[in-house]
This record gives sequence, structure tokens and C-alpha cells, in this order.
Amino acid sequence: MQRTRNPLDLFHLIPTLLIATLATTAGLHAEENTTSPEEATANDPGEAETGDSVSDEITVYGKPLNTASETGSRLELTVLETPATVDILDGDAIRERLDTTVMEAVTRSAGFTNDGHPGNGGQNIAARGFRGQGTVTKMFDGSSYYNAFNTITFPFDTWGIERIEVLKGPASVLYGEGGIGGAYNVIPKRPQQEHAGDMRVSVGENDTRFLGLGLTGGLADNLAYRLDYSNNQSDNWVDRGDSEAEMISASLLWQVTDDFSLTGRYDQGDQEPMRYFGTPLVDGDVPTELVTSNYDVNDGRIRYKDDSARIKADWNINERVSMQSELYRLNSDRFWKTLDFYQYDRAAATVRRESPLVIAHDMEHDGFRTNFVFDAGGEDRKLKTSAGFETNDLTFARATNFGGANPNGVDWVNDFDVVDAFNFQPGVFTDITSAMHRTEIISDVSQMAVFAESQIGLTRALTLVLGLRHEDVETDYNDVSNPPTFDQSVDALTGRAGLTFDVSDNTVLYGQYTTGATHPSNSIVQTRPTNRELDFIRSEQVEVGIKQRLADERLSWGVALFDIVKNNLIEDDPTSLNPDDLIIIPEQTSQGVEFNLAYGLTDDLTLTAVGTVLDAETDTGETPREVPEETFNLGLVWAPLGKLQLSADGRYVGERAHPDNPIPSYTVVDASARWRFNPDLSVALRVDNVFDELYAVSAYYWPNTWLLGKPRTVSLTLDYDFF
Repeated sequence: MQRTRNPLDLFHLIPTLLIATLATTAGLHAEENTTSPEEATANDPGEAETGDSVSDEITVYGKPLNTASETGSRLELTVLETPATVDILDGDAIRERLDTTVMEAVTRSAGFTNDGHPGNGGQNIAARGFRGQGTVTKMFDGSSYYNAFNTITFPFDTWGIERIEVLKGPASVLYGEGGIGGAYNVIPKRPQQEHAGDMRVSVGENDTRFLGLGLTGGLADNLAYRLDYSNNQSDNWVDRGDSEAEMISASLLWQVTDDFSLTGRYDQGDQEPMRYFGTPLVDGDVPTELVTSNYDVNDGRIRYKDDSARIKADWNINERVSMQSELYRLNSDRFWKTLDFYQYDRAAATVRRESPLVIAHDMEHDGFRTNFVFDAGGEDRKLKTSAGFETNDLTFARATNFGGANPNGVDWVNDFDVVDAFNFQPGVFTDITSAMHRTEIISDVSQMAVFAESQIGLTRALTLVLGLRHEDVETDYNDVSNPPTFDQSVDALTGRAGLTFDVSDNTVLYGQYTTGATHPSNSIVQTRPTNRELDFIRSEQVEVGIKQRLADERLSWGVALFDIVKNNLIEDDPTSLNPDDLIIIPEQTSQGVEFNLAYGLTDDLTLTAVGTVLDAETDTGETPREVPEETFNLGLVWAPLGKLQLSADGRYVGERAHPDNPIPSYTVVDASARWRFNPDLSVALRVDNVFDELYAVSAYYWPNTWLLGKPRTVSLTLDYDFF
């Protein structure tokens, strides 16, 4: 299903020529620039001074509120200056907590909860009363990768990341379609001139192994490199639940002049997650005799392969004007061959297995973005403006064994078998169905957007932040089962108007009104004949809040109140086995309060706490499915001895509504003890799910099936920094 392209395609040629021209121009203007190398470094958010440090005594989690954020704005505003809720998760703190996946790390942010399963790439998140990959925009180094059929599989690994930045609430004004619940930006580590290396080796129960390696250093006075590699394998806690994930990253930084740099990077991810589609319920509850059972066929398979390449140009044109351009590409190949619906007959001790699916995704995403920042402010008044444009070009093909174009598709009535629940023989896929997969959908997408943002100091204390984005999307869609080919044109104008009021140097009140836009099919790469005439679905949010630093900045906290409205949501029909069957929710609202706190109580004791309480409902008064209305995280880090560090993290997720059976609330506690032999060498013992809680992370597409969380699991990790 690979699509061939002309290598001289104008879309690819223009950005390459532009970056080359900028490199030359930057060199010609080098003598005119008054910005020093030190100032250029200080302006780089990746080099911003942080409060997350690993000392001989304690790791401090959480970023200072005066840290610049790349995600909350394109104006390089600090967290305090941004009229929105912004959370920055430091990469060192993420790895100190032994979170190996982006999902583990980002769901430590207030109100973000895991709703993932194999059908959505394991990446679904519920946030601020909404759920799905169209709800939370997922970015890599500032670029948004569009989902296809609610699935994105890159990035997923935390080993080579600098930090994760989280923006709450509608993000369309910054990052385009989707993102009503927020956005998160995975920012990778950058090459450094100073030679450094780090290594992690971890082993644990269920034959779990992790290896991470990282190297960086200078190749010349103006050239530096970075290499990162990770491999994560496990047999996991269910039968035949083996998994493997591998990540390779390579980047090169060329400092063309003191004020202009080019960075090229390549990332490759290869995942084979465990083929576990949940546990069938009995009378609305988990049958404890099946908690480790896996009823997929023996030759079932899931694999996600992602290749990302990008070239990034950063130019400090002068002390008041800067520019950033980026050319990027993502290739994704995803494949599912699964038998994923089970019904358990406890009396007969049998399991009925249905839904033999084969699905393949082949997606190619090319994009280019340029953004200029103009700082015309002075000591008395802030005045900063950002303006830019982006264009994205996508091709997507999906093959299935159940589409309407398939002359021998899945027989939803007769393609099943019944197996012994305990003397289980997995069998093979062809025992269930003879349906062959074939290409069902091909789409080509062209997207263009222009955007602008301004920070305007009305007084010394009162600042206005405005944002505006216009987006056009053209989708040429060929659904072989519904000929002929048709196209869809949609556009959206989204905006943000926010105010910040500096009560003092350490206290800010803020408020904002933002609008969002979501594609009527939840993704710009897919559509349907029934909604081809529809435009973007609008949403809006009002948010007010406070951010404050106290106790010599050892205490930082914030509270936000929000109110979100969205119309015409589209979700999978939980009463149908056919993945193409959907339901439409005319309107959904969500009001809530969100808080976060980080407090260094003493030099050797730190407390973190975040939480969200909300009221979400549809126009019929129902609570949206699989959306928790209460979530809380509590963390403690204590260094009772100089070299010993103890930490514990508790996570509470409230009950989640479901058409068949509500998914119960749960509380999971993880704990670890780390011994530092010296600043470069440490060993950590971690216990996941200390109290061995039996809980459901999420529900699968089908009724009465829950995906259970990891039981109590012990692992041992060695970290070594060399050079």
C-alpha cells in the first residue's frame, strides 16, 4: 500500500529552499546581530533554568512558574504569564519516577487519565470531561500529528525526552483541529557540546527488561550530536501477553552562526504491545478466575512502526526578532490481526470468541511550519507578537477484512467459536474466519493554517493575550465500499482572549475565553458520505484561575475553574460489534475545578498534589461514558539519609459511566527506594501497585469487557551517568 511520490514535489522543495536561504541570510547578517551567545542560550526554553534537580539529597518534582513554556503559547511566555493552565513535567523527574511510557508520565498531570487500549494504539486520554485521541492533541517537539481512526502511536517512550509540557483546555487556536481537553508536547533531548552519557538497566517480574542508552557531545566547535536508544520487553501479567517496544533517536545540531542553528533529527519507534483486549465480565463484575487469561488466537498480532524525520531552523535575527521554521515527516504503519470479543459462560466454563479483525494503516504525513516572534516591549509595557503559517499534506490508506468493499468480509453472525475457559487452546485465526483483508479507504489531505498571537501590557500589572488561527482542510476521500470518490472542504476560525493580573511578583490571577474546532469525523484524514457537507464542530471554554509562588518559591500552587461546551460528538457504538457503527451526541458540557501544588516542606521532604473535580453531562443529562469526574494524584519524596531517597505516588480515578456497567473507581499506590552510591551511580527498587489493587484501566469497544491494570510488580533499576 506504499504510495509513490515525486521527490521534486513543490510541497517538499519550497520549505527546503526556504531553510537553505535562511541559513545563508543568517550568515550574511551575523555581524548585524547584537544578541550574544549567552543571550541566545538564555532565550532557549530547552536551556531554561529549572527547579527539577537530582541532588545527593532529594529529587524535586515540578517546574517553577517562571519557566518558559513552548506549549502554552508561541510567544515564549512563562507559566505565570500564560492565561491558561500549563504543566511542565521534567524528563529527569519522569525517569526518576521510572515512568517508561509517555502515557504513564502525562497522566500524572491533573485531570489526565488513561483510557487506552490496543484498538486506539494504547494512547487514549480522558481530560476535562471528554475522551479520545481527538480530545487531547498529541505533539512531538511542537508539531501535531493527526490521528487516523482515533489512533496515534508516536511518540510513546520517555527515555530520550527533555520534558513534557501540558496545556489544558481547547488548544485549536495554537495547534489546529481537535484538542478540546488540552494538548501535550513531548520535547526530546537536544545535542550538547559537552560530552555526556547515561545508561539504564532494569529487570523485574514477568521477565521484564529495559535497556536505555544515551550519548551526546561535540563533533566540532559548531557541531554536536545526540543518540538515544531504548528497548522495553516483558511477558506481562496475562497469558501469552508478551510485548516489546524499541526506540532509536539520532539528532545533529549545527550552530551556523552564534544566532542561527539547524537541527536535524530522526526517530524510529517499533512497538508490539501485548495482545490483550480485556476480561469479559460476569454480572457486571470481574471474574477473578480469569484475571490472567488471554483468549486471543495464537497467531494474533499487533504492530506499530513509526518513522519521524525533521529539520529545524532557529534564528535570532536581532535582539527583538526571532524565527523558527520546521520541516517534518512521519510515516506510520499499523497492523492488527486480532480476535477481540469474548463472552464468558461461568456455568459451562466456556468462552465464546467473536470479532476476528484484520486492520492495516499506512499513513504518510508531511508538514512545514514557520513562526516569527517580534518583541517591541520595554521595561514599562509588554508588547510581543507572534505570526506564522503551517501546511500539512497527508496520505492514508486503510485495509480491513470487514469493509463493505470486501466480497468475502467478516460474517458478524457466524464467525465465532466456543473454547474451554480453563483448558484453553488458542487456535489460529483461520479457524474463526476466512475473510481476507483488502484496501478499503484511501484519502489525501491538504491542510493550511495561518496564526497570530499577541501579548499586550495594558498596565504594569494587567496584560492581554490574544490569539487567532484560520485553518482550511481539503480531504479527497475514496471509500471503495461507497463509490464514487468524494471530497470535503472544511475551515475554522478559532481564537483565545485572555487576561493576566499580577497581584504581586509571585501571584497572578488570570481568565480566558477560547474556542476550538473538531473535524466532524474526529480526524481530517477520514470522513463519511453522511457528514461530507458538515463543517468543523465548534467548542468553547471559559476558564479563570490563580497561580502563586510562596515560601521562597519552595511552594507553588494553582487553581482553575473551567466551563466547556461542545456539540455533535461522535463515538463508537458500544452496542455494535462493527467498528464502523457510531453514535452522535448532540451536546456535551463540562464544568469543573482543577488544582495543583508542589511544596518542598523541608530540604529532604517534598509533597506534590494535583486533582480535578468536574460535572460532565450530555444534553440528555447522562454522564459521558468512560470519563471520570474525580481524579487525584498525591506524591511524596523523602530523603531521610543523604544517599537514600524514598518516594510514593498515589493515584485515584473515580467511577466512569458506561452504557452496560459503570467502571469502578480505583486507587493505586506505587513506591520506590533509591540508593545513590555517588552522583553518577544509583540503584532503585520499585513496587508498582503496592497493595495489589484489582482495577480496570479502561473498557474495550465491546460491551462488558474491561482492560485490567497491572498487579503488584517488583523491579530493580540501575542508572549510571558516564563521561
